[in-house]
Amino acid sequence: MTSNESLDTLSPAAKLALLHAQAANPSTNQQVEQDPFVPSPDDPVVVMDNSAYEPLIAGDFPTPIGKPISSIPAPKKEPATKKKLDLNSEAAFPSLSASPRAPVASGWSSAASSRVKAPQGASGSPRSRPMAPASGGVKKTAATQVTDVLELPANQQISNMSSKPLGFKSSADVIQQVINKTGTNIIASTNRSGTTTFLIQGTPNDVARAKRELIAGLVVKRTVEIAVPANTRRFIIGAKGANLKQIEASTNTRVNFPRKDDEDYVHHDDDSDEAVIVTIIGDTQGIRMAKEEIEKIVGEKAAKQTIKIDNLDNKYYLFLAGPQNSNIKKLEEEYNVKIHIPAVIVDGNTNRVTAISITGDKEKVQAAKQALEKAYADIEKSTRSVAIGIPKHQHKYLYGKNGETLKEILAESNCTVEIPPLDDPSENVTIIGPDADLVKGLTVIMEKARSHHVIHLDVTENYASHGNKNAIKYARCAIQYMKAKNSFKQIEKEYNVEVGVPSWDEMTKKVGLDFVSKVEKDATLAQKAVASTVRDLTPDLFGAVDIEAYLHQYILSAHRAAIDRIQSSNNVSLAAPQEKENSPTILIVYVGDDKSAAKAALENASAELKKLAADSSDYICKSTNIPIQFHDALRGPKGTTLNAIVGETEAVVRFGPKEKVEVRGLTKDVNQVMASLQKAFDAVQQDDFTKPYTAEFFIPANFSAHIIGKAGIHINKLKDDLGVKIDIGDNNKSEEKTAAGKKDKKNAEPVKVVIQGPKINVEAAKERINSQVSNLADQVTLSLKVPKAFHRFLIGPSGRYVKKLEDKYNVFIKFPKSGNRGDESPSSPSPTNPDEITVRGGKKDAQSAKEELMELYEYEKEEQEKRKEREQKHKEYEEKRAAEDKRRAEERAAREARDAAKEAAREAKRAEKEAAAAAKKE
Repeated sequence: MTSNESLDTLSPAAKLALLHAQAANPSTNQQVEQDPFVPSPDDPVVVMDNSAYEPLIAGDFPTPIGKPISSIPAPKKEPATKKKLDLNSEAAFPSLSASPRAPVASGWSSAASSRVKAPQGASGSPRSRPMAPASGGVKKTAATQVTDVLELPANQQISNMSSKPLGFKSSADVIQQVINKTGTNIIASTNRSGTTTFLIQGTPNDVARAKRELIAGLVVKRTVEIAVPANTRRFIIGAKGANLKQIEASTNTRVNFPRKDDEDYVHHDDDSDEAVIVTIIGDTQGIRMAKEEIEKIVGEKAAKQTIKIDNLDNKYYLFLAGPQNSNIKKLEEEYNVKIHIPAVIVDGNTNRVTAISITGDKEKVQAAKQALEKAYADIEKSTRSVAIGIPKHQHKYLYGKNGETLKEILAESNCTVEIPPLDDPSENVTIIGPDADLVKGLTVIMEKARSHHVIHLDVTENYASHGNKNAIKYARCAIQYMKAKNSFKQIEKEYNVEVGVPSWDEMTKKVGLDFVSKVEKDATLAQKAVASTVRDLTPDLFGAVDIEAYLHQYILSAHRAAIDRIQSSNNVSLAAPQEKENSPTILIVYVGDDKSAAKAALENASAELKKLAADSSDYICKSTNIPIQFHDALRGPKGTTLNAIVGETEAVVRFGPKEKVEVRGLTKDVNQVMASLQKAFDAVQQDDFTKPYTAEFFIPANFSAHIIGKAGIHINKLKDDLGVKIDIGDNNKSEEKTAAGKKDKKNAEPVKVVIQGPKINVEAAKERINSQVSNLADQVTLSLKVPKAFHRFLIGPSGRYVKKLEDKYNVFIKFPKSGNRGDESPSSPSPTNPDEITVRGGKKDAQSAKEELMELYEYEKEEQEKRKEREQKHKEYEEKRAAEDKRRAEERAAREARDAAKEAAREAKRAEKEAAAAAKKE
């Protein structure tokens, strides 16, 4: 649409802007292919009324949104064969009247005026309007840039809809966002028919991206449904939704699969060829792109098929697989399919329910299935079985880890063995194989059964002298303590053995441990190590305290510091029973060296634990009966309804066996949740419980950004927690502007919040949003002036003191940038006054934090004055001491000088006497 042939279809404004762009970029004058995916005015999917369109920009002259496209050189001369366009023609380009044109109400003209303002005194000519620079960052050279044109008819634009979608503010905002996002320059012009023309300049990639973003943000959305095979659903979604997220991001669309909990959802097997409906929401181009991506995946995967074979007896699975899966690998290579034979062992029990699966092209899958069934029939005809009795405790040694021993038996004897489940009392195992190999199979199986050495330790015997009843009690205590300390896992790792630990219910008459290993010495050493530990755990080292079972985890977590202190101060170790055991007894074991102090330590620890339990009396447990068929509805998809019931309390809801529902937590929280649970149960019994429910309300505009959070983090978390849809947008009224620019946010019109979903979840989301609004309304910012020299004392090392204060009062304290606070953002503006500290939070908390800061400042100020006094006194003392030392030094020097003079006089006299004596002798 850049050739002269297409100029007649443009408005005069678009013609002028296009010619300017062509003159600035001669290399781009070639024909630019019009985007085939831009909706046309005749697009049948558009159903809106175009009788009263609203133009994007008032008037029919081009309105610049980005920076100037380029300087405007003389227009390039056209060949003589073409009609030359006269730029000075009054008929082609009529002059704007001197009198101002009456403004036309627009969905974004007011927003545009805030971004594009003509300087005072400037004329209304488009050339006199300054262009705001686009946020592109790096300046692009003209050689790398192209110019393209995009047209949007009036009836395709969201801004002209009578009812605009939530979250859509204005077209100008969308355009500015595209400019900021792509770094392109965009000029938008709307003619009298309502068609808006965009001139886009930038690199080819940025221009293409800008067109895509403009279409996605400005064009009326449509909805298209396509059918895909159910067995391709998981490939379209991808691991953790990765493929679906990529499709949505690249096409600016929303792709929805029917939820399994929707009323109109038709259940399909994930491996079936039946169709499921996929809904794509977006603009025409985005829908087409998303559809192509989905159809590409479907084309790749639909040709494949996965079938399950569940009519084969799994006792022949190992024969089908062959040694080292050789038979399966051969079939996979021959038919180019993937065959999965499930493990024969599941949690120590023979797997009798899972089926074989084959994946590949449909025809080859069927051929592989026939080959597998033929092989199965041949195996069934050529094998026979024989039963043999093997002690029950040796059965588990025929499994091996992940069924490895069974595979070894097959490889060594061409036979396999069928073992009864662990809960079956029968000791007979069945050997299956060809007639000629049964004897060999029997020999191998007996060798495998006997190859494991089992050493048994009767823990009860260690306490036999205390009577049978007490012996079992102490033995159970020893096992409970060793399990809590992971002693058995350490033994298994150290001695390469398996330790068979009985369940709590099995330890009612006798308590024993089995040590299993292929090396008898290892099993013996492990047994001796555990026996030594058990001998050291004498009955006088055991103590116990009975506390309600529901309190155990609360006490151990909420009073962690107190528990650690009890254990360290009394030299004891605590072992709480597992929750499934439903036992009230917490075991206390003395681990100190002085066993004479054990009794007092155990009694003291028991008393302190009871005190903790008494102090936790506000933590209660209540239960109610709710028919089990309503439990899933009360939980909701991914626990969203349960999150709504629990609210922001810390109560825990447990759905027990049968009809029991238990709520644990602080009394206030439990009572609140019990009431919400009963209310939800009443609602869940109504037919309309799962029907969509919508709540609409308004919140102050200046709080909406806080509710949404950065990149939508807060609102998205609320959506995920409660499983609702939340839209926060304008009230769809054009904002009035002051002479200075935008209206003050505090005085802006409230924004509308729309929440959709189950009624319980919607009401919970509404309550949480209103609660946040109330908290935000209570927010204040207080300031206090503290001399800059004292800031480091208030901040503390690495911000320790101020962070502690922030946590204590739930406030934010900001020091000037020069305060060198460890977590201060380098880009955050420093206050005008370098001594000013700001505190932001709830009124009461902020005031308390401010008062504590002032108290700390007064304390530090007083301490500094005291330090100055001490320093002054110390200085005076040092000066006095220095003067005294100087005086003493001077006196010492004078004394030494006098002494030297006297000595010199004496020497002189002595010399005179010696001279006189010498003279006399002469």
